Amino acid sequence: MLALNRRPKREGDGVRREERERPWSTAESTNMELISFILSYFITKDLSMMTAFICWTPERTSELWRSASRAGVRLQLADFRRPPPMTPRGRFREAMLLDLTCPDAALIMEAASSSRGFNYRHSWLLLHNWSERALVADALSTYEILPDADVVWAAPDALLDVYKIKPGTPYLLTDLGLTRNCSQHQLRALWAALPSTVARRRDLKNVTMKGISIVTEPYNFKGWSDLRNRQIDTFPKFTYPLMMLAAQDMHFRFDLRQMDLYGVSHNGSFDGLVGRLQRNDAEVGLASLFIRPDRMQAADFISETCVLFCAFIFRQPARSAVSNVFLAPFSAGVWAASAGVAAAAALLLVALRLVLERTRRGDELALFTLPETVTFALGTLCQQGFHTTPGVTSIRLVMFSTLLASLFVFTAYSAKIVAILQTPSDALRTIDDLTRSPITIGVQETTYKKVYFLESPDESTQQLYRRKILPQGERAYHSVVDGIARVRTGLFAFQVESSSGYDIIKQTFTEREKCSLKEIEAFKLPLVAVPMRKNSGYRELFATRLRWQREVGLMSRERRVWLVSRPRCDAAGGGFVSIGIGDVLPALQASRISSAVCQAIALSDGVPVSQTYRYIWAA
Repeated sequence: MLALNRRPKREGDGVRREERERPWSTAESTNMELISFILSYFITKDLSMMTAFICWTPERTSELWRSASRAGVRLQLADFRRPPPMTPRGRFREAMLLDLTCPDAALIMEAASSSRGFNYRHSWLLLHNWSERALVADALSTYEILPDADVVWAAPDALLDVYKIKPGTPYLLTDLGLTRNCSQHQLRALWAALPSTVARRRDLKNVTMKGISIVTEPYNFKGWSDLRNRQIDTFPKFTYPLMMLAAQDMHFRFDLRQMDLYGVSHNGSFDGLVGRLQRNDAEVGLASLFIRPDRMQAADFISETCVLFCAFIFRQPARSAVSNVFLAPFSAGVWAASAGVAAAAALLLVALRLVLERTRRGDELALFTLPETVTFALGTLCQQGFHTTPGVTSIRLVMFSTLLASLFVFTAYSAKIVAILQTPSDALRTIDDLTRSPITIGVQETTYKKVYFLESPDESTQQLYRRKILPQGERAYHSVVDGIARVRTGLFAFQVESSSGYDIIKQTFTEREKCSLKEIEAFKLPLVAVPMRKNSGYRELFATRLRWQREVGLMSRERRVWLVSRPRCDAAGGGFVSIGIGDVLPALQASRISSAVCQAIALSDGVPVSQTYRYIWAA
């Protein structure tokens, strides 16, 4: 490496030693002009905090202090031997001034290079006396000034923007078209006209960049564009075309490696893809990962690609599974009104019998006792007539009115029963409903299958996990295909990433089965983003170009290809529904109870049970 404070041999090198070692000659610039340029340079970049590494005389240093104070710039003079931390992360940008003619300037360059201090957070102004491009590139050859750096080499006759595409590649030097004699107005005009750093440095000159992707099931992997099994490695397949487009956009190539794990922390050290990034074995991941606090300590996330919805998907159980369908058609008021009409008819018939017995013979009206009229009233509600037809007009009119009213009630009841049997219930609406229901719970097999339940702050989710999932052990975790198959065939709720579940549902469910699906979200998933090596020099480049893909709709297109939307319900009102034993179970239970009551009454009357069954079979 060429020494930073060495000058090339020129005519006049025979002057006395004091002049040779003097940092700035009168012919180059006066002290005030240099200080004015330094402050103007940083002020036009909207920087108000400056750290200076200089070896000037006390008079020149004092003048820099005074000028910085008047300009509103906070100045810190740093020690070459004990430089302040130059971390790439911080809340604000900082101006960095380094006089390369100082004896210990190489120490600062090495410290900044090793700590990634050459990045956008630190705006570096490197002062030197010469600007030959070959000498500049040679002097900086061992330092990593990557595309995210803001470094300008300031010589008396030129301002050079310097960076290299990749460690080990030549430096790219851009003449900014100004010298140290420029004014503040010229600097502002330069920054206004100069394209952004990403626009200027987007071309990576066909370099090779190490990338890592995920293939969790190699035996099922049929290629990055295979749409037959979307639910397998969905997010690597979704992210791969986006990163390939970024490679074309920024003109570089991937040296791609594949792994089967996303990355889980083991005492702070990750395995899988995140582990490779943590150990700087790769530059970027070609898969979208959940942004988790532990992963953020090991890698950077440059651009979110989509928002995931993860919910319990299940078929809403039939009404008969959660309630008595024979009581559901009418509200309590309608049931009370129907009972009132029947009771009124029974009492009215008894009252008419008592009145008419005084003027008529009692043989015809003797049947209208209270038990008989109650039986008649209940029979009319079930569309049953009476075993005799009275000759009294008033009694006939009461019976006709009761039968007519029961006809309307029965018609409405029957129609409502049919509608209820064809419509799924809405009994399960919340996590607590799932916990109390007889439905079995399953969870998609993923890296963080247990973590999100345990980390959830919702007590209902925690209770569901303890009561429904934890007792099952590993039997609670299923592949997407197996879990959705159980959703279709039984009382089963499957917690799955929605787009993966929708893909299987569209392939296997009938239209009516799709209409009975219900979703309940257990917890919010983190955002999904592209991971990158910590403090990478390409972070801003990738973040900006992936953001551009999102803004112009390229990400939306890939989302529509790989992330399946919820199936539409197109057959909610049609089709044939079979009635199962569970739908009529309350009626069978009522029949069993009535039979038991009849037997008890028969026994109390002294009739043997065997004789009772003989009469029943004979009938």
